[in-house]
Parts: sequence; structure tokens; C-alpha cells
Amino acid sequence: MISVGRGGFNRFVRLGRALLLAIPLAGTIAPAFAGVTPEVSRVIVHAKENETSVQLFNLNDYPVLVQAWVDDGAIDSVPQDAKAPIIALPPIFRMNRGEQTSLRLLNTGMPLPADRESLFWLNLYEIPATRANEAPDAQQVTVMMRTQLKVFVRPDGLREQADALPGRLEFSAHGTDRLRLDIYNPTPYHATFGKIHAKLAGADEALPVEMLAPLSRTSVVFDKLHGVPGDDVEIAFALIDDDGNPVGGERRLKLAAAGQ
Repeated sequence: MISVGRGGFNRFVRLGRALLLAIPLAGTIAPAFAGVTPEVSRVIVHAKENETSVQLFNLNDYPVLVQAWVDDGAIDSVPQDAKAPIIALPPIFRMNRGEQTSLRLLNTGMPLPADRESLFWLNLYEIPATRANEAPDAQQVTVMMRTQLKVFVRPDGLREQADALPGRLEFSAHGTDRLRLDIYNPTPYHATFGKIHAKLAGADEALPVEMLAPLSRTSVVFDKLHGVPGDDVEIAFALIDDDGNPVGGERRLKLAAAGQ
């Protein structure tokens, strides 16, 4: 993950890297970081909306060619095989140094579950321009960057609001030789966590947690935490909301034996 500071809060995007090597004689290396940056950390598409847009900024000091598509998140996905209800337009475009542009996301209306939101990924594949004054026989290493951004397709009429998510998550604590924290998400929304901090018997430990899909469960094992049944377990966590801001939550639990 990388964190980009813009507009007063952190935005999180996931990077994949692909290298294209061209080998004649003596060489240069293009800068290796994702310079095409979305304004937001995630996109919310309401199922009845025909279109939404994402603002992109080219923070590179050179022009780039960008290819954009939406898929199901497979890291080896390519545009021609992408499976998603959202189409990015234009699919290929140039961005000059420091330029801002608007990328349109068209909703095709593909049938999706009506009782929960669905997750897809916007891919931004950026290719640096070749320098005009580069010698034709120069050795080059061109680094092409792929940034992935979450796209949530959200049905209308869900039974609760997204901002209720932190308070609706259900936690239970088990085990004595090590703490196992079980988490259930009973809501129709994805829960994107930062780290979860747990405190038990005077010791504490923090661990990352994968995004938890709607109506699903996961477990986190804290190897450094030990206790006896009935001990208090203090939990502190942060979720990332629709605007990309962290929203904190806390729980106080009682430790149960491993089989309970």
C-alpha cells in the first residue's frame, strides 16, 4: 500500500508493477513511482446512477500515457478480459506534466446482488513518454506503473447507512495461550481496516486485518497476548470511510476459553 497526502487526509491505493526492458547500448532509467494520482481513495457508484467521474492528477514531471479499465481485482487482469459492470472512458489517454483530467465511469447496469454492495477495482496503467532527445541506440529501462483503486457499486434501499458500520461490527475473544479475535460484519458494506490493537493482561499487540466483505467473518490471532477466561480484552480499531478518512471504534470484551 502507499499513502498519498492530498486535501488533508491519507488516501490509499494499491500498486502493481510491470517492467518493459529495451536493450541496445548505454542507458537511462525512468523514475519508478506512480505519478498519476486519483483525487479519492475509493469510488462509490450508486446502482441507479448512469455515470460518475474521478479526478486524476499527473504528479510526474513528464507526460505519460494512461490506460484505464475496471475489473474484479485480479492482479494479472488485462482490459480485454475484464469482468465488471463499470466502463472507464476514455480507455486510453495522455496526461501532460502537472495536468488534471476527469475519468468517466459508466454503469452498464449489469445485475448485481441487491442486498449488499459489490467490489470492483479501477486500474490506472501509466507509461512514461520517451525522451525526444534520447539517442536511438541508448539502453532504456521503462517502468510502467499499475495503480488499483476500489470501486464499490452500492444498491439503493440498503437497510442501514454506511456510517453505522463501525458500531455494527461484532467481536468475540477466545483462547488462553494466544488470543483469537473473531470478527463478524453483519452489514451490507465492506469494512476496510487499518490495524487492530488488542490489550490483554497488561500486554498489547497490533495487527493488520484484511478488508472484510459484507455478511462475512474473519479471525485475527495475537500470538503475544495470553490470559485466562474472564479477563478483560480491550480492542481499538480504525475503518476507512467513504471519504477515505479513518473512523475509530472500541470494544471491551471478556476472554472465553478456546472451545467456546
